[in-house]
Amino acid sequence: MKTYNWRPFLERWSADWLDSPGARGRGDVAETALRDRWLGFPAAGEDRIGELEERLGVTLPPTYRSFLATTDGWRPAGTAVGRVSAAEGVHWYGDPDGLQALHEGALDEHASEEEVLRAGMWGRALRLSAAPDGVEVLLDPGDPDANGEWAAYLHRAGADGGRPERHGSFMELMQALFREFHRAHADTPGFANETTRELDADVEEARLSCLDGEDIDGALELLTEAAECGRPRAHGLRVQLEAMLNGGGRIGGGTAVRAGVGGSPASCGTGRLDDPLYARELLPLAALKHLRTGRADLAGTADRADRADRADRAGHDEAEFLRSPDGPDHDGTDRKQALDLLREIDERTFRYEAPGSFGDAVASAREQARWGDTDGAWRTVAAAVTGWEPYGEDHIAPVGLLADPLLGPVITPERGRYLLETPRAGGGGGRGTLNGGGEREAGRVRADGLGWLAEDTGPSAPDAYRFVLVHGVAPQELAERIGRGPLLAPCDESEAGQAIRIGSCGDGGGYGSGDGGEVRGTDAGRWSFAFESGRNGVEPPTSEALSRGTESVTVWCERGGRSPALPGIFHFSYAEDGERVYGFTVRDGEIEEWGAVPDALDPGQLFPDAGPGWDEGAHDDADDGSDDSSNRGAEGSWALDPDDEYESLDAIAEVFGVSLPRFAIRHGRLHAVAQS
Repeated sequence: MKTYNWRPFLERWSADWLDSPGARGRGDVAETALRDRWLGFPAAGEDRIGELEERLGVTLPPTYRSFLATTDGWRPAGTAVGRVSAAEGVHWYGDPDGLQALHEGALDEHASEEEVLRAGMWGRALRLSAAPDGVEVLLDPGDPDANGEWAAYLHRAGADGGRPERHGSFMELMQALFREFHRAHADTPGFANETTRELDADVEEARLSCLDGEDIDGALELLTEAAECGRPRAHGLRVQLEAMLNGGGRIGGGTAVRAGVGGSPASCGTGRLDDPLYARELLPLAALKHLRTGRADLAGTADRADRADRADRAGHDEAEFLRSPDGPDHDGTDRKQALDLLREIDERTFRYEAPGSFGDAVASAREQARWGDTDGAWRTVAAAVTGWEPYGEDHIAPVGLLADPLLGPVITPERGRYLLETPRAGGGGGRGTLNGGGEREAGRVRADGLGWLAEDTGPSAPDAYRFVLVHGVAPQELAERIGRGPLLAPCDESEAGQAIRIGSCGDGGGYGSGDGGEVRGTDAGRWSFAFESGRNGVEPPTSEALSRGTESVTVWCERGGRSPALPGIFHFSYAEDGERVYGFTVRDGEIEEWGAVPDALDPGQLFPDAGPGWDEGAHDDADDGSDDSSNRGAEGSWALDPDDEYESLDAIAEVFGVSLPRFAIRHGRLHAVAQS
């Protein structure tokens, strides 16, 4: 449903309102409105509009001017606005309550342009609402757009701390009020009209389009419009669509929603825990969103002493979750089941399950993801989604997958869109083909190598890391060799703290002989890794201790900084069967080397500025005309050169045929063992 001009839009509004249950019995509905099926008035002529503009000293914005040329005012029409004035009732607002000073006083140096405009609006606004009903319709001549439209505000006194609701024009505001009217009556028995029938048809069209993998953005637009008008199925379908487009890493964040359409996934569906769509898909999503929103609030607290301990926080989370205004009330067995689910999400033990072949693929993908092969896990899920089965006609995507602690991070926004654009069961069928009728295939990702560790130098990237690669040993056995307790629940980089994360190197390359000779084998998954980020002050496990009966590689890097107390360190060691074979350490520009290091790993070649003759001040004052912004001098004389770091990591990856999974380490969740 789109609005192109005033008359058909207002006639539609009039018909929907006058046909709504109880409308004809209202005392404020005039006989003329019932007879003419028109909530407006006779049009204001050009002379009357010109007189108003002369009285106000302005030219009215186009959509409000054309409104008056259609109807000189608007009766109450099922919204919070009592009446929009006729021309004679329009006046400058004058800010009678001193709201401008209040709002401008609340601004700070970070205020946006829109916030500044909104704060200054009160003293210059034009008032259109007629009755002192606590709701004002205001136009701001100080905030025009390229078409001459003025920003329009709906100010509900006392609501949201007095913050007015802004719209781009008077027409946009009236359209929002029309949606509000429909939303308010959506649950009223017998509320059916041409608009609701059109919107419900749009919802079904969007559902089938999405299941067929067609025009996902168009489907979202239809669902958004229908949800804003309160159509019962639209909100749940929209939540699923937006969740997949946001990806598993953004639940609780994501894009902003327009007024009246937000809400938790728990507000969708039946609210019954014997309904698999609600219990297995929507409620886990709601629990994850609830926990992430709460943690974001706690993250703003600077002093840890001011935070509640974990038990108190868990109790708070549970109470808030159960009394969420968006969700159903759970009691008895349902209450216990809902709280158990919340704890599983919180403790990262939740396992998403689905019926049929897709469920089997999910189980396999979880095993891949938990040991670091997130790219393989994605390919497994993507290949199986054509076999996904919906729980009913209100189910369009496997959204519960996003709440799985292992697989949720794997579903990026791009991958979520890929799944939506893959035809799935329950669609219209035959409405389109995929790539000319062929099957879609998720692209195979090349091995990441090791050099990416040197490339991750942004503000949020750790400036130190260390890892051990062990050949022919499963991740579980590597965890036992480290010998620092049982495996912890899968955790991401921020959750790991000082724990050592464990995984497999995945596929995409061979593994080496360790002597710099030819690479033997093609399965890099036979290497397992233990990885730590940051400086934690704990001595890392030695390569010798982990190489019993096999071979291992250890790398330890601290980039250093502007202080001699934080020198750059790059340590590499290769060991076989518990014995150190060769390696080197570059520390503060000095090289220590042992064993017969292969030419490809010669530290003198990899770190050409280190060793004898190294001058700690040489790079600070260099002026050779070259762009050397990445050298040691840019960070201080004690820092590693990032190019040297990259070349060293790349050489190690080449000699041993190894690769650390970048996505799994930076964005995924991996099992971990605690530091001793």
